[in-house]
Amino acid sequence: MTARQLQLPDAVLQQTFADLEVCLPAEGVGLWSGKGRDVLTWTPLANVSPAPRTSYRVHPQEWLDALQRCSVRGEQPLAIVHSHPTAPAVPSARDRAEWYYPDLLCVVVAFVNNQPVWQEYKM
Repeated sequence: MTARQLQLPDAVLQQTFADLEVCLPAEGVGLWSGKGRDVLTWTPLANVSPAPRTSYRVHPQEWLDALQRCSVRGEQPLAIVHSHPTAPAVPSARDRAEWYYPDLLCVVVAFVNNQPVWQEYKM
């Protein structure tokens, strides 16, 4: 396991877990934004995938709105966070094939024995 690149307050992490858990058994998705390596804000986003139990997709306008709110706060997007309801916290083949954000980290949250486990990846 590698050292984490991002630093975040426990309150942001716990809210991320809570919002992703509500989405179960579908995948949840959202954005971590902040400054430098410091995550300051969690923004949950709606999963509009036609197969939400095995993939995620964010509506383009919702994504643009989230990026605009980051800018207004003086933050930058740092990571797209999504959950794997039944798979490990490792990007799937689909996650890798559909990754269009080379400047962002990919964070995968897995719910292992009902406990969230997360890992970040540079894709």
